Amino acid sequence: MLIVSWKKPFASLACGLGLLAAAQTGAAQAQTYPDKPINLVAPYPPGGATDLYARSVAAGLGELGQSVIVDNRAGASGIIGADYVSRAAPDGYTMLIGASSMFSVLPLLSKRMDGVYQKIEPVSILGFNPSYVVVPATLPVNTIQELIAFLKQHPGKYGYGSAGAGTSQHVFMELFKQRAGVDLFPVQYKGSSPMVVDLIAERVVMAIEQGPAVLSYIKAGKLKALAVTTAKRSEALPNVPTLAETVLPNFEAVTWFALYAPKGIPKNVVDKVVPQIAKTMASKEVKERLGSVGVEAASSTPEDVVKRQAAETAMWKDVITKSKISLED
Repeated sequence: MLIVSWKKPFASLACGLGLLAAAQTGAAQAQTYPDKPINLVAPYPPGGATDLYARSVAAGLGELGQSVIVDNRAGASGIIGADYVSRAAPDGYTMLIGASSMFSVLPLLSKRMDGVYQKIEPVSILGFNPSYVVVPATLPVNTIQELIAFLKQHPGKYGYGSAGAGTSQHVFMELFKQRAGVDLFPVQYKGSSPMVVDLIAERVVMAIEQGPAVLSYIKAGKLKALAVTTAKRSEALPNVPTLAETVLPNFEAVTWFALYAPKGIPKNVVDKVVPQIAKTMASKEVKERLGSVGVEAASSTPEDVVKRQAAETAMWKDVITKSKISLED
């Protein structure tokens, strides 16, 4: 016997009306966005490249009519901040400034970050950072050739500094080691700032670090820049040669930063945020501020970020395998 319950059609109708109401509410919220302060999470300590982007993005999003709070949540190479954002409501009021390594390197090394990665989506590229091969001013080398020769004379004796395991500073150095045939051990820090302090004090022998963290010390004579990792020379230090033109042909490694949000952020909100980011990063003030430390301001669609992440993940997977890099989850 076929029994038809009168409750089912009613339940289906109620469910349908509920979904429609939720969609209408979401659309209405997106149209009024923002109507409360925005929380912008910076997953590294103050003083590095993230701060530069955070200030620029905060000022730009503030033009939408609400205050923007920069929230530094450092630790675990950025995973702590990213994890916090991944658990937030996908409404556009909590977003993350993430470095490329967080999404093209860390998911290969950390099950925790791989899980976080699945719950976050990109919004826009923010800029590209050249990185410099830097050594203490007192180290008796003045060219990249002399540095490599010095390291080959002392295999395994010296450590290099990085902003944390799995960061771009870490994998760039491992790529350099592989290509240059030198032997150094990693010394990991919780961000660029404490690493640079120890580099100047000669507690580590070298680093590959981004411009915002080291340019002022290079210009002050406390550090020496021997090479830049990008395909072309940096406008901030045009006299510093690239690794590709000196000792390592075709060497290219660049860090980029992007704005991310919890997965499921309303399209209407993205459609407001992306043009605002493009306007902000194209402004003369931001270009000059970032350009002064060698950063190239940029913007993009979310799809562009996804494509870039996929291409870089394939490249860094090979470096990680050869270097046997691992993280404890």
